[in-house]
Amino acid sequence: MMTSKTRYKPLLAKSYDRSKYGDSPPDYALLRQHSRDVAEACDALANAIGRIALLNAGIDEDAFSEFRLKLKANGWIQDLGKANSHFQAMVTIKPEIKQLIRHETISGILALLEPRLHKWLSPLSEKLLPSVWGAMGHHRKFDQRTTPEQVPASTVYLAHSDFADILSDISRDLKIEPPPVFERDLIIARDRKEACDIAALESVHDLQDMFEDAEAEFAGEKEYRMLALIKAFGIAADVAASAVAARYQWARNYSLAAFVEESFKIGLKPDDLTRLISNWAWERFPTECLKEDDVSLPPGFITREFQHDVADSGSLLTLAQAGCGSGKSLAAYMWAREWCEKFEAEGRTNFRLFFCLPTTGTTTEHFKDYALESGISANLMSLTHSRSSVDLRTIAETALQEEADDTASDTAKLAQAALNAERDKIESLALWSTPLVVTTSDTVLGLMSNARRAIYSIPAIMSGAVVFDEIHAFDDQMFGHLLVFLKNFPRLPVLLMTASLPEARRRAIERVRPDFKIISGPPEFELLERYLICDSTTEEYMWQAVDECVNNGGKVLWVRNRVEWACETYEACRKRYSNVAVNVYHSRFRYKDRSIRHRRVIDDFKRKDSAAILVATQVAEMSLDLSADLLITDIAPIPSLIQRMGRLNRRSTPDDKLDPKPAIVLPLPQDVRNAALPYGDNEIEAATRWLRSLIEIGGPLSQRHLSEAFAKFSDEKEYDIAKAEERAVFFSGLWRTRPGQTRGEGHTISVILESDLDDCDERDSRGEPKRGWLRNHEVAIQFKEAAMQWDRVGALRVAPEDSVCYDYDEKTKEGTGAKWRR
Repeated sequence: MMTSKTRYKPLLAKSYDRSKYGDSPPDYALLRQHSRDVAEACDALANAIGRIALLNAGIDEDAFSEFRLKLKANGWIQDLGKANSHFQAMVTIKPEIKQLIRHETISGILALLEPRLHKWLSPLSEKLLPSVWGAMGHHRKFDQRTTPEQVPASTVYLAHSDFADILSDISRDLKIEPPPVFERDLIIARDRKEACDIAALESVHDLQDMFEDAEAEFAGEKEYRMLALIKAFGIAADVAASAVAARYQWARNYSLAAFVEESFKIGLKPDDLTRLISNWAWERFPTECLKEDDVSLPPGFITREFQHDVADSGSLLTLAQAGCGSGKSLAAYMWAREWCEKFEAEGRTNFRLFFCLPTTGTTTEHFKDYALESGISANLMSLTHSRSSVDLRTIAETALQEEADDTASDTAKLAQAALNAERDKIESLALWSTPLVVTTSDTVLGLMSNARRAIYSIPAIMSGAVVFDEIHAFDDQMFGHLLVFLKNFPRLPVLLMTASLPEARRRAIERVRPDFKIISGPPEFELLERYLICDSTTEEYMWQAVDECVNNGGKVLWVRNRVEWACETYEACRKRYSNVAVNVYHSRFRYKDRSIRHRRVIDDFKRKDSAAILVATQVAEMSLDLSADLLITDIAPIPSLIQRMGRLNRRSTPDDKLDPKPAIVLPLPQDVRNAALPYGDNEIEAATRWLRSLIEIGGPLSQRHLSEAFAKFSDEKEYDIAKAEERAVFFSGLWRTRPGQTRGEGHTISVILESDLDDCDERDSRGEPKRGWLRNHEVAIQFKEAAMQWDRVGALRVAPEDSVCYDYDEKTKEGTGAKWRR
């Protein structure tokens, strides 16, 4: 075997620009420096956020020293395995090489199965396993399926001077004995058929068996919660180390500790939230008075008792259940202000608020309505998470295959997957210094499925309070993630909001968090008579109702359960009402076109004394803040119908009562196979009985009527919390670290149209469409198996012109969007 004194070049952790640096790599690319950087970032994160993260998880502060040591050990161990010939070839001359086994798996083999290293690390014995599990999972690619490739043996450079220096650094930092001195390198082959010191197949199986045997040690809440935090913070530290070091190139130019400290110094002040509340009120409350300062409310503007009850809840988990128009969003910011003041009183000055909504549409509108004109400095808030002090183009690359998922094979797919991973890193790091984040719920609850961006963002998530709005819209998978999140972070302030919630889900929340407090909406709003449900559903009656509404300059909202039905109704309305603003709104538009349509719809409904008709799908349930004078809707599950009703007579208030407005709920077509889809037959049957009970009341209805009837007809089956905990792999995975699923499987797939891709003029240095362009041009279509055979661009399939057509006029902005060709 070869000995290594000076014959090897410096060991690398990252690839670098050889045209610029030649054979003298900058510090950030060196394995020794990167190992130091990751360990420093781990320690800095522990010091900045560790105590509060443990507190949020219900772990005593006495455990901080243990947490800090385990996290630092995780950081040091992560990349020991990069000192192997396959990895070094990958970051130098053979980027396409197939490695025998990933570097982080080799790190685990060295720490636990190489006799001299394991003996040296033995003083960490009870702390070592969580550190090693964190190290082996820091790319989210280790579990029971991990196995070596069928390739020649690799040399692990134990005798290299750089490796010896890293071990010495570990010894000093973790305060253990000086490390062993290796006189020769180590050969690792797939199995014993090839001469070697370690057989990878055997070793990986030994580790997997060892880890399964050790699972019982982590059955307790403290143990598995701390393990999850060690793993997540280790991943976040690696991201910070890669980004910051690559930005500044040389170690003398940067400090990971300073970067972390400066990022988490930034926070919202109570006055910031007061300005947000004030500006929102002045924008919407009619008054002739001039605004004298940026914190006062308009004369006559009164915050409601319900909003004060939410703000003053005091409970770490509050559920605000109130109907549309009751002021839940404003209550949420008042609640956040109270928590901000509590944090300040405790000496915590880096308060953050994550305001989470179910869809991109609702998220964007909320950001516009509250944050954008809040008076809060723009660099303190984020919608797209795109602000960053770290230039995307300079983030450190290892090699394409290091960040690609396991399904990526060819170079183009590897490149795009790697680019997406790097962008997720940058956008998540931006959140570390962004204290007001309006985002989709995936950004936080994706943590439960080991979603990349959520894990990178965990130090920020742990630093403040979280609002989850419209939780009735969560599918079974995401609601399960919410339950597990609430159970395992019992000291993190969380506000849940919804107009309605099935009793079984309310009980599920109570089972995981008996301490939660429910604040009901203002009774004067709940009891306000808003709706008249029409008993007749004939076509003649329906069109007469539309005629009458339109002739009186009213607004019609017509909700269909399927896109093709919505498009048919849209065409019928355009033909019948040629002089009326008629729009169709659904998810099958390119994002850029949908944004334009969204704004036009909102503007049409705001015009007084001007008729408008909107035909929409389920997107109207949450994505549109509008008030209709007539609602026509297909029958749908009860929560969906309550949400659709929430768009009818929405502007009526106790102080400015409007007459109840008609709602026509249409039965499903009899001549369509599986007409209930995308819903279940049982959901439609329950909704039919619910609807009949409301009609039998025989008069105007309030939100209270809807919710009380809902309680009688909702599915009483208990929510399966054990199944939810199993799916939340962030906690249940223990030594296994792979991404899971944040949302349940949908009925659509996002694609890029072939014609758009051909015309794309926004491409990166690799010739791939830029991420912003992809986001603007992606469009959802109904899922069919044929789509899985199409080419990819990034994570999106490319829809051929002979399979999918797109109806949209760029000049008039009219059209019905995407559909499959027959």
